[in-house]
Amino acid sequence: MKIFQDKGKTLLPRVDSIFLISRLLTVVATGWIFFFQEISQNDYYLLSILTVTFAAQMLIFWYLVKNGKYDLKKPYLSIVIFDLIFVSILIQLSGGYYSDFYFLYYLTVAFSAYMLTLPVTMILTGIVSITYIYLVTPDIHPSHIIPLLLRVGFAWFLVLAISFVSDYIRRSERRLLSLFDTLNLRTSELEKSQANLEMIYENSRVLAGILDVDGVIETTINITGGLMAYPASAVLLIGPGGNFIYRGRNIAGQSNFHLKAVDTNRQELIQATVKKGETITISDLSGRADYLPLKTSSRCVMLAPMVAHGKPVGALIAESPLAGIFTQKDEKLLTVVARSAAMAIENALLHHKMEELTITDELTGIYNYRYFADKLKEEQRRAARYSLPLSLIMLDVDWFKKFNDTYGHEVGNIVLKGITEVVKKCIRDVDIFCRYGGEEFVIILPQTPQVEVARIGERIRQQIEESTFGGGGNIPELKVTVSVGVTSFPENGKSHDEILSVVDQALYRAKGAGKNLVCVI
Repeated sequence: MKIFQDKGKTLLPRVDSIFLISRLLTVVATGWIFFFQEISQNDYYLLSILTVTFAAQMLIFWYLVKNGKYDLKKPYLSIVIFDLIFVSILIQLSGGYYSDFYFLYYLTVAFSAYMLTLPVTMILTGIVSITYIYLVTPDIHPSHIIPLLLRVGFAWFLVLAISFVSDYIRRSERRLLSLFDTLNLRTSELEKSQANLEMIYENSRVLAGILDVDGVIETTINITGGLMAYPASAVLLIGPGGNFIYRGRNIAGQSNFHLKAVDTNRQELIQATVKKGETITISDLSGRADYLPLKTSSRCVMLAPMVAHGKPVGALIAESPLAGIFTQKDEKLLTVVARSAAMAIENALLHHKMEELTITDELTGIYNYRYFADKLKEEQRRAARYSLPLSLIMLDVDWFKKFNDTYGHEVGNIVLKGITEVVKKCIRDVDIFCRYGGEEFVIILPQTPQVEVARIGERIRQQIEESTFGGGGNIPELKVTVSVGVTSFPENGKSHDEILSVVDQALYRAKGAGKNLVCVI
């Protein structure tokens, strides 16, 4: 049988201190008997032992209350039982029926009604009633019956009243605590939603600032796979012919950015998502043939269309191994990320187009000095970091000023365009060919050692020397030569920051040595 009321989670006050203070009444009663009541020697010893025991109990209980680290149920029960014995002896020693110490019983049953369950309190009150009647029976007179019944009846009334009130308060507080729990849950959900919105806003802002498509894809995958912690997610973009291509995937925390085409027989669901322009959630993928999951264990999937300015770009996918796990909140969050990613990709593509217009030379169509300067820094850092060779070729058209003065700038421009075409045929696609300025050109050759770049420089010089330019209309066929400077990192022994200065020196040595030469430093 349950003895104590539940004190785990309650708004009711603790009565430990009040309980200790109430014990002072028992101390006063004991002192009164010691000093003002004549008792036998045996009763004196008995009362002394009980008093010492009572004091020890109170000290232990006070220590437990002060430390607050112990369960006080057993101490409470032991004190209540001891009180029954102690108060009964006090009543017997101080006059039985005529003793006023029966009031101490009321303290015992009152605290019992508050701390103990109703059945246990009723049993305890019955024991108190029987004990008190037994103690006062020798002194009972017919005129004492009504006062005796009032004394016992008040004890029962006190027990029932306190039990009823405390039970009502406890039931009320359980409802109130239940409301608090619900409120805390709703507050927690609201805070989580707020945190998600802030996270999405911040990452949308980050996405908007990324100006290359690969960076947008990587950041989007980091959001879905990292921040949103989807077990599997992917970014699909519309490729040539309307087919879909995986541009980024995150499966079990591992990101993969290798291109992968979607099986044309399993992209019906993706096509429906993009066509409708609405997020689609499939609670259970079992038995479906219109979609191929990223993971074989996936059971639930969300597909959010990526649309920018009304134009479909692709789709954002999130999967989970738990069927029906995704809610409307998840759909909204994924939709927001998908839209932000679509806008970021559109901005990156526009930026790329604008960048192409600003990094190419208008006359020759090759990269200009601005692009060369940025790309050289990038390649220099890569070469230094991974201990890779890096070479530069700089070439200058010999006697070009005199050539322009003789034939005019229009013919000079034709020659520059012709030289550009010749050089393109002599270098690789990965080499970066730029117009350095005027009649000077420069070529960045990644992962090319000095012995190889020297041969490339000589081939360029020879091919230009053997070529003719012009020859159409009133323009005669013309021949020109170039001086070439070549250097390589790390063969030249210079730091990669000095490589441009070194290749410039090599070019001027070639010009100073008679032109139409290749000089290697």
